[in-house]
Amino acid sequence: MFFIPVFVKDDIKINYISEGKGEPLVLVHGFGTKLQGWQFQIDYFKNLMRVISLDNRGVGKSSRPDYPYTINMFVEDLHGLLDYLEIKEKIHLCGISMGGMIVQNFALKYPQKLKSLILCATSEKLGKGTYKLIDGLKEIDYLTLEEKAFSLFPYIYSRKFQRKLIEDSKLFESIKDDIIFITPFRDPTTLKDYENQASAVEKHDTSNLLNKIKIPTLILGANRDRLIPLHHQKSLYEKIPNSTFEILKGNGHAFTIEDPIKVNNLIWKFINSIN
Repeated sequence: MFFIPVFVKDDIKINYISEGKGEPLVLVHGFGTKLQGWQFQIDYFKNLMRVISLDNRGVGKSSRPDYPYTINMFVEDLHGLLDYLEIKEKIHLCGISMGGMIVQNFALKYPQKLKSLILCATSEKLGKGTYKLIDGLKEIDYLTLEEKAFSLFPYIYSRKFQRKLIEDSKLFESIKDDIIFITPFRDPTTLKDYENQASAVEKHDTSNLLNKIKIPTLILGANRDRLIPLHHQKSLYEKIPNSTFEILKGNGHAFTIEDPIKVNNLIWKFINSIN
């Protein structure tokens, strides 16, 4: 029987993975997506480090309580998981999109637990912009999962990668098989789940706090990102003192899936520059 590790605190069940040995690299995914969105990074880094990732509350196999979430709830879910796993050493903490918002707040609340911070395709503040995506999801809710995926691809991937997915059925099926970005084909995220997570994103605002993040920080952005455009990452770079900024040229929002080799190399180079 396949065992799925689960951490439970205050009646919230958090599904997670922990693979490999060495320094901990913790990966926090984005809005409405699951830990499988990091699959290309998990497969790479588990041979180099101890990789930990989780389904945030509201998605995947974690609990989906029906009330508006806050960023601090996500922060405390992560903090509780690290305590449960008895992680004593400082971690490398990486988040993408909403996950990047979670890890910014984690870094501000628990700076003593971090060795480095990695921010992918994220922002200091989005406000109500997330609800435009919710409106779009409502409009396509009647479609099949595959039709939904193709409807959302323009917002997630570059045109070049979209063409690649259309032409390469094997690649599309591999991504469809549980590492799809935004619309998981297994344990699909519901509209209510999206709405509950959107409440947290709407209230996220670290714009006046970023100068307090003192640890080495890598910021990754993409010039074809339509969801959280490049100027958001540029602003993070300008406000976080000890930060490095790299641009994934030609990529869309989900560059961890579009260009995993380059992303993995950039993260690994950054981690090695600290050690």
